[in-house]
Amino acid sequence: MSYSTRHSKILSVLLVGFFVFSMNRSSAQQFDFNSNCRQAYNAILSLKLEEGKKLLQIEARQNSDNLIVPYLENYADFLTAYTTDTRYVYENLKRNKEVRLVNISSGDMASPYYLYTQAEINLQWAALSIKFGDYMNAIFEIRKAFKILEENQKKFPDFKPNEKSLGVLYALIGSVPDKYKWGINLLGMEGSVSKGLNMLERLVNYSKKNDFIFKDETVIYYSLLLFQLQNEKDKAWKVLQENGFPKSDNLLTAYACAHIGIYGKHNDDALKILEQLKPNDAFLPFPHLNYLAGLAKLHRLEHDADTYFKQFLVMNKGDNHIKSSYQKIAWTYLLRGDTVNYLHFMNKAENLGASMLEADKQAQREAESNRIPDKQLLQARLLFDGNYFQRAADLLHTIDQKNLKTVEDQTEYLYRLGRVYDDWNKKDSALIYYQHTMEKGKDIPRYFAANAAYESGKLMEQRNEIEKAKAFYNKCISFEQHEYKNGLDQKAKAALNRLK
Repeated sequence: MSYSTRHSKILSVLLVGFFVFSMNRSSAQQFDFNSNCRQAYNAILSLKLEEGKKLLQIEARQNSDNLIVPYLENYADFLTAYTTDTRYVYENLKRNKEVRLVNISSGDMASPYYLYTQAEINLQWAALSIKFGDYMNAIFEIRKAFKILEENQKKFPDFKPNEKSLGVLYALIGSVPDKYKWGINLLGMEGSVSKGLNMLERLVNYSKKNDFIFKDETVIYYSLLLFQLQNEKDKAWKVLQENGFPKSDNLLTAYACAHIGIYGKHNDDALKILEQLKPNDAFLPFPHLNYLAGLAKLHRLEHDADTYFKQFLVMNKGDNHIKSSYQKIAWTYLLRGDTVNYLHFMNKAENLGASMLEADKQAQREAESNRIPDKQLLQARLLFDGNYFQRAADLLHTIDQKNLKTVEDQTEYLYRLGRVYDDWNKKDSALIYYQHTMEKGKDIPRYFAANAAYESGKLMEQRNEIEKAKAFYNKCISFEQHEYKNGLDQKAKAALNRLK
């Protein structure tokens, strides 16, 4: 046998061997959401991240080609960055994103998890990009996830996890204000709030009768979107209760209940949930739970609310909710009659922390105003925020309006009564106080008169008195130079467009 012939045969054998090896390797890269991975996922969703990571390490040793592992590792990174709310953690963990996407792209393309896991990783980092102000990154990550999920839905229409993520995206994209819709359309994305929420509702109902891995995650998304996009506070709370939330030993489900309870109509229930929590070293630290507990306490006018905000400040390593926490601590001192400490902590609110969130912006505005709130009006405001309407109304009616020193306080007094009666479903009384608010507050740079007009428009719209509704929405826009001018004008204009 000649050298060239022998060389050709050796080369052929090597090529065949390499081809067979490559085929075997390719076919071995699977997506197996087995019991071990499910346990890891449930631990991660409960914020027991170390337990989840250990289970993933075991899975990686036993089944090194299971690509569910890097997907769940990314989930752990996402929750770590989200709950710690710290930019350097976000920047550090973000380095893992592309490595995991490359790894997953070597997987079995015939699996519905092939595209799904890639979309989920992009979605999770889009959420973090928004949280940390990297908006351009977020736009492209959302678009990529959207396109991948729609392709996966066409390939695997019966794959339920697609509906979870698409439902969220459809609802969020559909909620984009009209003046920004051109950008969404330019990126080739279409959404609808009702379409997204209906998709999630069907999936929640499906999960009650079928074994669905992502049930709890879907319930969390659905309830929060009902609350944030539709303002359906009662329905959001009902969804949580019907699905057994909060789950024992699960901090994320407790957070969902606490958030919706405190900002909705179940302050007492939310506080009870938070007080029964016993986080330990098994859980990822979640400082925001202390912030929520402080809010719940403050809504009940309990003077120890400041201890929870102080605990939050000790645990928190990020920049958000710093100003708001110092403001709330200042309020607790003001409620005790201690104006010295009120001013001390408002000075901290002015000079520490970021102003990205509305709560922090509001704290900054109060700090810069150099104006000490009226104690009783503050109490009424807090009781209203906690949905303690009877207590708020009783307190307000003990106030002699003549003793309120400024036009701002006199206007706020009328406004608070209007808001209490509105949410208490005493609409006729609310309209009377809203009218008084507009008259008294028309020339001051506060939002009371403008928002009273907007809320009056909503009430007229609910009664189908369209021309009166339009008049109130236009009146809202007519108020000049108040603190929420842009936001209220936008809402009023959207209402007028809707009524066309």
